[in-house]
Amino acid sequence: MKRIAVVGLIITTLLMGIGVNGVVQAEDHGKQDHLIDKLIKKGVLTEEEAAEIRQQDKGFELPKGLKGVKVGALWYLDYSSGQAPESGDDSSSYNKFTITRGYLTVQKELFPWFHTRITVDTHQDDTGDYKNRLKYIYAELRPPDAGPFTDMKSEIGMGHIPWLDFEEHVNPYRCQGTMAIERAGVFNSADVGVSLRGYFGGELEDAEEKTGSHYYPGRYGSWHVGVYNGSGYHASEENNNKALEGRFTLRPLPDVIPGLQLSYFSIYAEGNSDVNAAEDWPDYVVNMGYLSYENPWLILTGQYFTTEGNAKGTWVDPATGDVLETAGYSFFGNLKLPVLDRKLSLFGRYDHFDQDDDGKIGDDADYDMYIGGLVYDIYHGNLLMFCYETTDYGDDAGEKTKGPRPGNSLGDDYKIQAVLQIKF
Repeated sequence: MKRIAVVGLIITTLLMGIGVNGVVQAEDHGKQDHLIDKLIKKGVLTEEEAAEIRQQDKGFELPKGLKGVKVGALWYLDYSSGQAPESGDDSSSYNKFTITRGYLTVQKELFPWFHTRITVDTHQDDTGDYKNRLKYIYAELRPPDAGPFTDMKSEIGMGHIPWLDFEEHVNPYRCQGTMAIERAGVFNSADVGVSLRGYFGGELEDAEEKTGSHYYPGRYGSWHVGVYNGSGYHASEENNNKALEGRFTLRPLPDVIPGLQLSYFSIYAEGNSDVNAAEDWPDYVVNMGYLSYENPWLILTGQYFTTEGNAKGTWVDPATGDVLETAGYSFFGNLKLPVLDRKLSLFGRYDHFDQDDDGKIGDDADYDMYIGGLVYDIYHGNLLMFCYETTDYGDDAGEKTKGPRPGNSLGDDYKIQAVLQIKF
């Protein structure tokens, strides 16, 4: 009896080391059974003794409500020093530490075909106060494959819109700042609605080894379509319109150039603010083409997009109420350097955006943004980044996310930035 207790204690201690926070996970019981079987074969335990140990171990099972639960977190500690642009060719200096984002995610598998997720987003408001809001909260259904449409998932609730989650898994440096189209102020990354996504033709074999990424590994590409309110996750819906959104990504040569993908993204909707009290809500239409290449050493992307208005419905000519047409393009590159076990990367990015492509308000309403820096991958996505960012504005351009302002003449816009990304 004493030997049983000792062996049981050893097995339990080993398995607690495998578990999370000292609690044995449900999947660890398979490892326990394998270990006990080995001890039986070696004559250390009898069948009766093994049965007694298994019976004793039942007390270490997770509570039913916690089985299938996964918890993750992501946050950015940012230090930035530089100049913020102001009208009249002026600027103001800043030098500050900031928690730019903090995400806490809880996911649970209820059934193999029914999962759930909730993500809390901590951010700093205009008064400097840190506040929590919901970023994602949805039920995820997983229907069976239908011919070439495989690995499907449907989000019902406040979920991902089809574009930014995809781009942010190609360009891994969201901690530096938002992607080009969100930085311009067109839309944000989540909304309330219903969507369905999946792959074309199953998964690419050994995707991470071939492309350097295990995200969106569809053999011939991936897709995501949905119907949403259109207002985004931190604004209430002001109209009855629904936004139709879709992304279609093709991997044309999976066996020759597996990292090459071509994407098209579109939104058709109406803006969320009737700023001129007109009879019709302003148009909100987005079209984007995106070319990306990924391998374990190198990432290269290029995109071009046009819009009529934005999600907020604020990009209109105040004199006529006509919606403003915009255009932008962006290029990004990341190279893992052959030092420090390829944990050090050199990256650069260039954004161009014209807030009034037709010149309805101003003929010089564009900006050019340049970013470059070094990133050290401490461990599995825990990053330390050092970079420099600067932006040149046309005379009629407003600040980023804003509309054009004739004769605005913004001053200097640059910063030196250090970011620590924590992820688990």
